Amino acid sequence: MSKWIGCAVSVNCGEPLGYYQGTILKADANTITLTKAFRNGFPYPKSQVTLKAADIKDLKIIEEAKVDPQELSHSTVRVTKTNKKGPRATVSENLQANSSNTGIQQNNASNKTTANRGGTTPARSKPIDIQPNRNKNNTNAGSYNLSSTPKARGGGGSGGSMGGGTERARRRNEACFGDAADPAFEDDFDFEGNLALFDKQAVSWEVRGGAGGAARPDVVADAAMRHDENVLPAPPAARPTLRLPAPLQASHHYTTDDGRTIPAATPRARQMLWESLLRLRLLDSALLLVARAVADLALRLCGGGRRLEARNAHQVPVVVVAAGTHLGGAAGVLTARLLLSHGVRAHVALSGEGAESCALLQRELTAFAAAGGSAAWGMDGAPVADLVVLALYDPLADAGRAGHSEVLGWARAQRAAALALEPPAGGWADTPTRAAVVGGLPTPLDASLGRVFLANIAPPQQIFKEMNIEYQSPFGAASLLPLH
Repeated sequence: MSKWIGCAVSVNCGEPLGYYQGTILKADANTITLTKAFRNGFPYPKSQVTLKAADIKDLKIIEEAKVDPQELSHSTVRVTKTNKKGPRATVSENLQANSSNTGIQQNNASNKTTANRGGTTPARSKPIDIQPNRNKNNTNAGSYNLSSTPKARGGGGSGGSMGGGTERARRRNEACFGDAADPAFEDDFDFEGNLALFDKQAVSWEVRGGAGGAARPDVVADAAMRHDENVLPAPPAARPTLRLPAPLQASHHYTTDDGRTIPAATPRARQMLWESLLRLRLLDSALLLVARAVADLALRLCGGGRRLEARNAHQVPVVVVAAGTHLGGAAGVLTARLLLSHGVRAHVALSGEGAESCALLQRELTAFAAAGGSAAWGMDGAPVADLVVLALYDPLADAGRAGHSEVLGWARAQRAAALALEPPAGGWADTPTRAAVVGGLPTPLDASLGRVFLANIAPPQQIFKEMNIEYQSPFGAASLLPLH
């Protein structure tokens, strides 16, 4: 049976074992052992597989053995020790020297006298057990074994440790570079033979409930689709988040990042919203939510994520809030207090008349001063700002467009960006802003006010029902929604 060793064969073992392909490693009357094996077209997970003769239905030789069976046995190479002083040769150098001079010889006791020439005493040699390398592509495959024992090398106690280390090294080399770890790179994968094992037409016919197959549910039958058909259905159309009655809807509309359309409301509709919040005693909480949204956007515009780190304490951002003497100004002072709590150097510049008539503004100024903030009338003493927040408009009274020339002139002279809090629809003449924040309902704003952000002020559905507005919150997990 040894003549079949090294042959590439294809073995049919029937059901349930299937088909095997590989190279015969061992063979006897009862079993054959294959290496580099494939089972049913897939690489076998182990390095070897043993098949019983009783399980074999058919065996075909694919390719004759490339290696002489005699070469599969172990060979012995003698490494000669020279008496010449010099650097010690490595095992690989001795192997190369012996292979070029004497060649590889078989294990034979009669070779002991071949080195005796001219009456000289033969030098001692160490037999080295070499396993042939059957992988032509991997020059590191195979392994070597120093078959001599410590006693044969003249070793004592230390020789035993050297022998154990050599054995461990041999096992590591065998596991890493030996035939057991050698992938079958030389064998071409049989795509046609593997494809023939799977009858796609018969399986598809059975899935669709053909003859001989059980009836499948309609959902499985409908799953058979053409290559140009969509597997996933089209997403359902998004419900509109806001529907305004005609008298309260402006001609303008906005679009969110996810493609939803939000119509703009008229200034009258926004004024009605703020009046309803005041009537339900929700004005304070709504202004707090607007201030929170403006503070978050202000931190982004002045580089707070970078400049407020502990290592950048030398460049704390400076924000100046220009506040009117109304509810919009009170929201601006509250924004300054929130920025102050984040470590921003905040300053409030008051503009207008009648500050004593707005109780909410007075309360916020007192809280801001207690937190350590600075406030003053006009722009005297205002620091050089990194960002200017303009809170000069009262959305409740629809007032505040005029009377702030000093503040606006100072803001135009600054090289800092400006952020508008609840601005008028037309903005302020010759005073552009980077962005504008409005709460509740969006309104058409002039292009000079920059990008529009809608703040979530959490108005109750009762207010929208009273205004005949169909409202579904578009914010999701965000409290500030950019509009385009």
